[in-house]
Amino acid sequence: PCWPCLPCSPLEPTGSPQNYAANAGNTFRQVATELANELVAQLTQEHTREVTAMYQEVLVLRSELQRVAELMQGYMQRERQLHEMMDQLTNTYQEATSHFHAAHSQFNDHAKTTTMSHQQQRQALVDPMRDTEMELQRINALLAQQPIPPENSMGFPAMPRSQRPVQPVASRSGLQSPFSSRQLNV
Repeated sequence: PCWPCLPCSPLEPTGSPQNYAANAGNTFRQVATELANELVAQLTQEHTREVTAMYQEVLVLRSELQRVAELMQGYMQRERQLHEMMDQLTNTYQEATSHFHAAHSQFNDHAKTTTMSHQQQRQALVDPMRDTEMELQRINALLAQQPIPPENSMGFPAMPRSQRPVQPVASRSGLQSPFSSRQLNV
């Protein structure tokens, strides 16, 4: 029986045992639903935060890889120039030694031996250059693929223009850096 000055609490039976069981079941369902909704909201926020962080990391790594590809391309061009200069110097040296052959046959034999040694050393330097070319092609292939942004249905903002992927190195003309000297603090 209820006291006249106090309202009935939901935990006190106010009628039949079936009413009490139904009220207890409804209370449990309501509390469980609220807790489940709160858990799902927290998991969704955590998932969104993790996916956004991973996507930002992918963008940072791609930009770093782009800078590495540009450096490697500059290295390749300098190496080609050095090899061309080495070829020209070797050819000039071989011509000079052939002119001295008539007067200095002994000197000529020694010079040919030296030239062959230099030629072998120069040929040994060609393999690392090929490896570097293959690595540059592999990096360009990676950069040609667009990153997969997360779905906007999960509450992600659209990707800003400043974070859109950059073009691969091979598609650019010239060797100009995409960074101004002010950005590089030069």
